[in-house]
Amino acid sequence: MPVEDINTQAWTIYGRRQPARSSMPPIPDHLAWTPWEGVGPGAEVLGDITGRRVLDIGSGAGHHAVHLAQAHGARVTGIELSPTQHEHAASTHAEVPGVEFGHGDVVEYLAEAAPFDAAYAIGTLGFTDPAPRAARAV
Repeated sequence: MPVEDINTQAWTIYGRRQPARSSMPPIPDHLAWTPWEGVGPGAEVLGDITGRRVLDIGSGAGHHAVHLAQAHGARVTGIELSPTQHEHAASTHAEVPGVEFGHGDVVEYLAEAAPFDAAYAIGTLGFTDPAPRAARAV
């Protein structure tokens, strides 16, 4: 089974368990790129994103996207591969201005999307296998 399918299954199961536990990550006060407090930059690494289109790759529960929209005035689109994670984010944050959530593969999404001013992924890229993407690009 391809690693992408394994990851989709794992995050789908994880996403199913969140609502059952009433588990929703809080909206952070700042972006943390690592699990260690104070290690790495904050949102400033994205530049001035006020009013800009920002892509959240592997948006999960959507809490980082909401932070950037509320605290920095960005227009954030979160793309999530797991259907349960996507549903959790979209239903929880449906009324947040400046945020929208899509479900699907980010590479396929970007093939059709208008350009973004910035993009980020927190805890996402380590779960991907770059070999299949590289093979398709050749």
